[in-house]
Amino acid sequence: MIKLIERLPQRLSWLARVLPGLALVLFLPACNTKIPHLTPEVRYKPTNIYRRFDVLSPDVKRVALLPMTPLLPTEAFQAGIDSLQPVLHGELEKTKRFEVIVVTAEQLRRWTGQGGWRADEKLPPDFFDRLHEETGCQAVFFDQLTRYQPYQPVAVGWKLTLVVNKDHQIFWSADEVFDAGEESVANAARGYEAQYITTTSPLPDPNAILSSPSRFGQYTLEALLSTLPQR
Repeated sequence: MIKLIERLPQRLSWLARVLPGLALVLFLPACNTKIPHLTPEVRYKPTNIYRRFDVLSPDVKRVALLPMTPLLPTEAFQAGIDSLQPVLHGELEKTKRFEVIVVTAEQLRRWTGQGGWRADEKLPPDFFDRLHEETGCQAVFFDQLTRYQPYQPVAVGWKLTLVVNKDHQIFWSADEVFDAGEESVANAARGYEAQYITTTSPLPDPNAILSSPSRFGQYTLEALLSTLPQR
């Protein structure tokens, strides 16, 4: 017993030397553990936009919204037009940039001889004068659906053009395709839904917009029309 007591200080001294090193060994793996780097969510922003001026001319108070034209005369594109034409009207109204005068295909055919026109085709010489006479508009809004894929991943493409009657100059235009198969586009669409679309579902699906062509189309139009010249 006496020998054990005599050796006790020696053992404690040995532990005092060993324990700091042992603690350091145990601590090092924790220090070397890499913390995962969280990259910020990338959201798509349209870039193929032309804007002649940042501010809309004060003379432009009424705009004639022409019937939507398809890239191809197919049933699929016509289904897209039937779904998205009223959405375009509603989103244009929301911008509060000007009063929107909807022109039907029948009216346009009666006034110009054709039920739909694209901004890049040869127009009748009196096209803008006739529309101004019939609607009182100071500008014309051309809209073409260039892609429509209603199944997942949904995709919508647009060619939108605002032309001022006075000098027949393009004041604003956009040419974009939104494909929900691209992560940045899907992120932007989900962000739009969370901010602007309300739902009564107790468990809302954050990906619902990615399976709804009309809601996805609404997002695409808001993204483009928000770039219109300010009032």
